[in-house]
Amino acid sequence: MKAYLATAFLAICVAASAQSTRDRDDFDWVRNQFKLTKSAHEAFPKNGYVPDKDTAFAVAYAVAVPVYGKKQMDEELPFRAELKYGVWIVLGTLHCDLCAGGTVIVEIDKASGRILFMIHTK
Repeated sequence: MKAYLATAFLAICVAASAQSTRDRDDFDWVRNQFKLTKSAHEAFPKNGYVPDKDTAFAVAYAVAVPVYGKKQMDEELPFRAELKYGVWIVLGTLHCDLCAGGTVIVEIDKASGRILFMIHTK
């Protein structure tokens, strides 16, 4: 958070100093923007951005559809999910034991919602 504030302040200062002629209002504006940034509260959910299986399913489906197609992902429903060491592991379902093919596997960081890994097995 402190690094973000410092970066925001630096960006504002650089933007303000890029002008060849400055008047007092420019410096007041920069100071005001820094105060606003300092007073802003970052929203971070207590249980992370992906707190439960339903959210993990929704995120996995949302990131897999553009890559593997809606038809393919709909055929792999329902998804299964397990939380291990703060990472949701979401797997698609293969509906026949002897068919050729595989399923999607998506790993999602519970805290940040970041996609750590995605693959479709064969």
